[in-house]
Amino acid sequence: MRIPVIALSITLAIGTMPAFLAPLSAQQSSVEVVKDGSCPTGFKASGSSCKSSGKVAIVRLGSCPTGFKSSGNYCVGDKGDYAEVRDGSCPSGLKSSGRYCIK
Repeated sequence: MRIPVIALSITLAIGTMPAFLAPLSAQQSSVEVVKDGSCPTGFKASGSSCKSSGKVAIVRLGSCPTGFKSSGNYCVGDKGDYAEVRDGSCPSGLKSSGRYCIK
């Protein structure tokens, strides 16, 4: 049976959608961030990413949330710290800190 090229293209596009949608979803602190200029303190460049084994970072939107320090275009925290971009109210278990929700 021969699969039409259009059907195969749609299948491949749907299979790769999460990669395209990821930047549009809520950002949260992570040990790997997309490289935007130079990497934040405690991170090393790895292709188009910045990686760390002992720190977390989130893209800086104005002031950094409580517990995070500004480093270039990022806010950097310790491995156990957690922040996500706030969209309305913070979810249960998180509290508001500027434009972020933190643990």
